[in-house]
Amino acid sequence: MSHVPVCVLSSSRAPQVSHGHDLDRFVQIGSLTKPLTGTLLVRLAAAGTLQLDDPLERFLPVPAGTGITLRHLAEHTAALPRVPPRLRRLAPYADFDAGALDSVAQRIDSFTTGATGGKEKYSNP
Repeated sequence: MSHVPVCVLSSSRAPQVSHGHDLDRFVQIGSLTKPLTGTLLVRLAAAGTLQLDDPLERFLPVPAGTGITLRHLAEHTAALPRVPPRLRRLAPYADFDAGALDSVAQRIDSFTTGATGGKEKYSNP
């Protein structure tokens, strides 16, 4: 029988890890990310916590002035490639952690493929 990773978003108990998955590792959940992220963005915008047109640098250590907003990411108009450079095509996020996220974020302006807000281009940033 195979093991299935599980993510608990809220719990009153201490975190538990089974099957060797570290708490500080990101879990690749594929296309399940889209409805989850979209729902969270809309709810946070409705609550006034953020605006869809907030710049990415408000939330991640990206260089100022990239022009990328949360809306661009949600609509796939951020001019980003399908997968960031230097990541494997197969299971690119298998070893991804907070340090890798910071590294990609700091270089994000070096791998945009055009102007932000333009043509829709699928990406998995």
